[in-house]
Amino acid sequence: MPAVKTHIRILTAVTAVLMMGMTVTACAEKEPNATMSDKATPEKTISAREGRDRVVELVINTTKQLDVTGWWPRNGVAWAQECSLGKGEKGASYGYDRWAPQGTDHIEDAKRVAEYWKSLGMTVRTVNPTTHPTVFAEGGPVLRAEFDTDASDKSYSVGATAPCSPGDAVTLNDEDEAERKQGKVLPGDEGLVVREDPTQ
Repeated sequence: MPAVKTHIRILTAVTAVLMMGMTVTACAEKEPNATMSDKATPEKTISAREGRDRVVELVINTTKQLDVTGWWPRNGVAWAQECSLGKGEKGASYGYDRWAPQGTDHIEDAKRVAEYWKSLGMTVRTVNPTTHPTVFAEGGPVLRAEFDTDASDKSYSVGATAPCSPGDAVTLNDEDEAERKQGKVLPGDEGLVVREDPTQ
């Protein structure tokens, strides 16, 4: 009987060791897959045209925060420019702005814009807050934005720039112009008036 008990103990110990080994192996095989599924997916890069739509929307919605009329795209349509994606790779970034005759309450207007941009999650700073403020912002729906209460010719100006996205600026602008020639109104074309600058 002692011999039998000894054999049973040995078999039990061996079985336990084998079971532990199988469990460790199974865990090791599953671990890489678990790690892959736990990894956060990288933030989606927006397209250049999504960036265009965002800057146009931000600029127009910003002008609606102010009791000022006569806003128009003085510098023309939303336009793509070349930018750097890093590591020597070139991309495209749209910019857009609107201008209006200068308002009468520069300080309060700057505060309104600053608060609105903060509500969008943008980081905001104001220069010359007690005279003719200029509000600068970064982040949120765009790369950066600016509201100038003392732009040239006694004007207000609101402008924004989109993050750099993959794409060729020249090609994007050519494609946009081709669509306009076919009669399509693109974001940022609203209010465009073919006329000379009234200050000239």
